[in-house]
Amino acid sequence: MDLRRLRTGEWVLAAAGVALLVSLFLPWYSPGLSGWEAFTVLDVVLALIAASAIAVLPVTATQSVPAVPMALDSLVALLGIAATVLVAVRALVLPDAAAGREWALWVGLAGAASVAAGALLAMRDERLPQARRHTDHTGLPAAPPAPIETLPAPPGDRAT
Repeated sequence: MDLRRLRTGEWVLAAAGVALLVSLFLPWYSPGLSGWEAFTVLDVVLALIAASAIAVLPVTATQSVPAVPMALDSLVALLGIAATVLVAVRALVLPDAAAGREWALWVGLAGAASVAAGALLAMRDERLPQARRHTDHTGLPAAPPAPIETLPAPPGDRAT
């Protein structure tokens, strides 16, 4: 596990996933209905999206190639957009048992939107190595490449 592989987008993504997951336990609607109490299936969907956002952090830190984290960032970006739409709809349309909106609903909406934004930020971050520093394909320091050896032309008989 190498934390140097983590970019700003992954940290934002994990923090947004934690915020979304924690908000499900807080009151979304009055009288004191949490996200778990107010929804039937949506709460599980949002919890899975939050868990996938949190999972990006250890996956990125443990992978030696950037393909797997980039693929996961792409999937989580789509899930984050879907979560944002789902929470926005639930912010506009109150459940039957709810009398009003509470503050955790807005935390959940911000968390869902931040999951999408963090994933898009992580996908966009293409760090280049610092000047005169040799790195491997993951951006970690590496030994400089061997110098190119020039070879003489092979001796041969040319037919004319």
